[in-house]
Amino acid sequence: MVQRVQRYQESDYMDPEQGLCLGALFDIAATNGLDMGRKLCILGFCRSVEMLSDVVEDIVVEQGGEVVSAEKASNDGLNERLTMRLAVPYLWGVPPASETLHLAVRSGGGIVEKVYWRWDFL
Repeated sequence: MVQRVQRYQESDYMDPEQGLCLGALFDIAATNGLDMGRKLCILGFCRSVEMLSDVVEDIVVEQGGEVVSAEKASNDGLNERLTMRLAVPYLWGVPPASETLHLAVRSGGGIVEKVYWRWDFL
């Protein structure tokens, strides 16, 4: 974990003097890659969508998962939004990989506003 923290420094992504930009939002949805009807959804704010995206992607890939899609959108540079869809093995296992995903978001500078599980019944 220490190497990962050293690998991603906030100053590499943004001006250290900048405060929290409330316009930087993220929406991450993860499945186990097999059951697309059950999702873990994490919503919140971040200072840098690029840093959050990089950290989450690296940790998911280390776990044997993959980033299904990642979209970064910006309106005139004022508000940014990161939307990620992930396939994470053992998301529902013991211990659940969801804890690692929460750690990835926090390590990437994310401030979690809401976490919820979603089941889509066909």
